[in-house]
Amino acid sequence: MTTILFVHGTGVRGASYEKSFKHVVAGIARIRPSWRVARCYWGDELGAKLLAGGASIPTGASRGGPDDDPEVALWWALERDPLFELRTLAAAGAGEVPDLPPSAEPPGEWLAEVARTLPTGPLAELLAEAGLADAFPGVVAEVLADETCADLLLREHEFGDALPELLSRAFVAYALADEMVDGDTRDDLVRATVDALGASGRSVLGTAGKTTANLLMRIGGSWYVDRRRTAWSEAAAPLAGDVLIYLTRGERLRNFIAKRVAELDGPVILLAHSLGGIAALELLATRSLPQVQQLVTVGSQVALLHELDALPTLPFGDTLPASVPQWVNVYDRRDLLAYQCAELFCGRVEDRAVDNRTPFPTAHSAYFFSKNRRFYGLLDEVLR
Repeated sequence: MTTILFVHGTGVRGASYEKSFKHVVAGIARIRPSWRVARCYWGDELGAKLLAGGASIPTGASRGGPDDDPEVALWWALERDPLFELRTLAAAGAGEVPDLPPSAEPPGEWLAEVARTLPTGPLAELLAEAGLADAFPGVVAEVLADETCADLLLREHEFGDALPELLSRAFVAYALADEMVDGDTRDDLVRATVDALGASGRSVLGTAGKTTANLLMRIGGSWYVDRRRTAWSEAAAPLAGDVLIYLTRGERLRNFIAKRVAELDGPVILLAHSLGGIAALELLATRSLPQVQQLVTVGSQVALLHELDALPTLPFGDTLPASVPQWVNVYDRRDLLAYQCAELFCGRVEDRAVDNRTPFPTAHSAYFFSKNRRFYGLLDEVLR
């Protein structure tokens, strides 16, 4: 029986790896139900740590900007503030709440009541597949309770179908705050939510969405995301630290992967993400592991480091030894940590592009979401 050994990348630690591993197991089960998926988790044992508790980190602010595609730019903002569109709409004008008799139902209450019944129908099925069904009612309640949302509901008569559309994206963005999904799955959830709110027939990026997306495009050069430097650095240090440790003491990680391969029976395919792909390739280039019949790198920087002549065991210009098996490299152009390899390695690797339809940095992990039809469809084509 063939085993896929899932090697994670830089910055990944326990809970994050387990979440990704479960997605990979589910995704592989759909395309290769008889194959096994095995762990290769090295983060705790070999990963970088701030050994002095962050004593080197000054305070300050980080800066970021949206993607050059309007829809992805909009989701760049929604990932940071799920109520971004609602706040933008509220800031566009105060509006007036119509005078109503005391017994009349407040404007927008019908929409809030429909939202409180969610999830239903196709939306419930999609949320269940994404593992979000139980949390979604709480998400809806949180959004509806926000003062901005409450004010907009009272002005519902001004917006027509735009408000259900914006509410749907707010619900989905809030629900996905800590989840890993691809753009198609995200859009399916939004469409289903719009339908469930009774505003079907609109595009996922309708008139209201285009307005806020175009605003993001115009202000992209001056868009700031302020975060405390210490909090950011504590989270980001393992990302850079793992790479630095590998480049200075990479043999430890290569030995770790080789040991995991030896523990498995039958043929093995290395499915290696990010820094894991670098270590996996260098392992196969420096020793013969006949048990490994294929290497699949995903979102990896191996080509960049090779072009920089920074790989410890593969100097620039050297050809790959025969010990490297059939190799496929998968990358997403929106993933700023993913690079193509074929030209640098003289035909010894096949590059395959996939569009996860998510902005960076989500694009770097969205490959492995279990319902990502694009990635697992591609994997189905290339696995031996």
